[in-house]
Amino acid sequence: MGILLRSNQKRWELGMPDDYTDNAANAADGQQHTDSVSNRACYEDTFIAFSSRFETFLRRAAGTGLVLLVAAQLLLSVPVIRAWIVPVERMEGVPFQRYRSQDGP
Repeated sequence: MGILLRSNQKRWELGMPDDYTDNAANAADGQQHTDSVSNRACYEDTFIAFSSRFETFLRRAAGTGLVLLVAAQLLLSVPVIRAWIVPVERMEGVPFQRYRSQDGP
């Protein structure tokens, strides 16, 4: 059965016995392994706790990255700071200005 079970409550809701295991070798022997069920539940609880912590870390990392990106873009919009941070800005030279005659375009 490909259903991940999180607790004994879920097993009860699905109508499964407490000693349920999908290990074919153990089922063929006719042995009831409640310890494998508890190990499975323990693994699932541990995985859920780990994935929850990792998801929290990823959310915080994404938020921090977004804040740093906005801060960097705001700093680059200030000409004095931009000249200090971006070395290419100092190498650019004088901007081209198109000559306009008084007679027309």
